[in-house]
Amino acid sequence: VKELELAGFVWFQGFNDMFGDYAPHEYEANMKQFIIDLRKDFNVPNLPVVIGALGQHGSGDPSENMKKVQVAQMAMNQVAEFKGNVKSIYTHTLVDKEAERVFPGWQDHVEEWEKVGSDRPYHYLGSAIWFNRIGHAFADEMLVLLKNADVKK
Repeated sequence: VKELELAGFVWFQGFNDMFGDYAPHEYEANMKQFIIDLRKDFNVPNLPVVIGALGQHGSGDPSENMKKVQVAQMAMNQVAEFKGNVKSIYTHTLVDKEAERVFPGWQDHVEEWEKVGSDRPYHYLGSAIWFNRIGHAFADEMLVLLKNADVKK
């Protein structure tokens, strides 16, 4: 039986952490500890981690709590022990502007909507274009981190 190797980890969560009295305020400390615990539990001390910061607001402004979680997610780029092996990226900048344009009145033009989206904003409008851009951005960042990991071996 071949043993599996955990070579990289992508985190693209956090929406529900916007809610409640404590979660948004504790997200940064919890995210940092999560990465530390993940590396310890899987015995991969410099496991490359890519974090997709919340971006459901697309071209608009994030809510106050979404901004708190985004800031906490992006703060992982500043953690000294994570330099070169953790990268947080914004996802709202990759928005599908056509899906964003069509969504507000989608019930009145379902056929047009179904060509560009399939869900509510909390799921990035269900836009294949938006998800594809996010996936490519994650992969590009992971490749950089994996290259850094190879250099450190």
